[in-house]
Amino acid sequence: MGRRPPPAHAARGRHVLILPLALGLLAALGAGVGGASWVVHRSAARVTGSSSADTRPLAGTRKPAGAQATACHHEKGPFHVSGTLVTGSTGRYIPYGINLTGLAHTDYAERMAQDEADIAGAADDWCANTVRFQLRQANLVSITGHVNQAFLNAVMAEVHFAEARGLVVVLNLQWQLDAAKLVESMPTRRSEAFWASLASHFGTDPSVVFDIFNEPAQRAPCGWAFWRDGGVCRGHQYLGMQALADYIRARAPNLFWVEGISAGSLLNEAWQYHITGDGPLEYSEHRPPGRHQYQTWDHEFGYIARSGHAPVVEGEWADYARPNAPWACWDNAPVSAPRFLNYLRVRGFGLIMTLLVKNQLIKSGNLNDPTRFQSNWSCTAGLDQGVGHQAQQWFIRQNG
Repeated sequence: MGRRPPPAHAARGRHVLILPLALGLLAALGAGVGGASWVVHRSAARVTGSSSADTRPLAGTRKPAGAQATACHHEKGPFHVSGTLVTGSTGRYIPYGINLTGLAHTDYAERMAQDEADIAGAADDWCANTVRFQLRQANLVSITGHVNQAFLNAVMAEVHFAEARGLVVVLNLQWQLDAAKLVESMPTRRSEAFWASLASHFGTDPSVVFDIFNEPAQRAPCGWAFWRDGGVCRGHQYLGMQALADYIRARAPNLFWVEGISAGSLLNEAWQYHITGDGPLEYSEHRPPGRHQYQTWDHEFGYIARSGHAPVVEGEWADYARPNAPWACWDNAPVSAPRFLNYLRVRGFGLIMTLLVKNQLIKSGNLNDPTRFQSNWSCTAGLDQGVGHQAQQWFIRQNG
């Protein structure tokens, strides 16, 4: 996740008018989940891939999108899985789009204008068919299970805005900015309350995908059996991914994304411990480690699809100039990043890029000004280089 600075009111322009009105219309919709109280132990953690270097003013400008804006094709559900293929309204659904993190922060209301701008830019300038919203678990559900209706209204407003642009929306449970952080790095009863609320509002929306838990077991690294089945890890009790998937599936028919261990970067044993009985679902990988070669990527996650087990998506990736972050900056990126994009295309895997912020996917406050690799590439802060242009062209090619 990337971080944005608190917004400047002067930068919001027309955007501040739209989503607050939508929130007013939504205020009367849908009750959240109340329910039983419980206690979850709490501590602290970092957000994998986070950056404090973003200095872009909120609600960035956009270059004219040119011919691609009118040519972009979009997608909607319902989605079905057969083998390794996901199909939607227009045939095979390969998701490609942008990750948004405004709703992962406590000051989410101040970030909604930028989210709206990013959604429009993703749809029109980047020809995306999907946006992924990271939703802070603690924003929606308190430690006692009480649902924050104001936050739920904000989620509904952004989902409806994105769907009006023709985009599929992926909702992701994000825990890494919660006060509980380390101790909630695997599902808990609070996670069930989170999804009970969202399932009651989006379980009948065929264009919403549930990415059921962000980067599980990052701070509770107790192995693959624990990932699937849960149990006690480092003195704390957790639900497994199987139990969470079962719980949500009992309440909603939506397509699921399921992430692996090690900050989502590994699926190498996911099929040995795979989720059963909760389709339709696909497996989501984040920022593959190791050598940047087809053989490595097949071993880490591609084998799931290549062996005919289930579909796969690269659920969160970026490559941009940044020091001390090998998961976000590959030292040979001008060669390896295009190779990875080609690998995803050849294998038929989807791709979600993160984020539309300066120094990551874009060079300036302009959402249609993607980063590029130059001859002086290095993992150096402030270089304003990255894979943005090639990712944008990859999206447009997929969309054609």
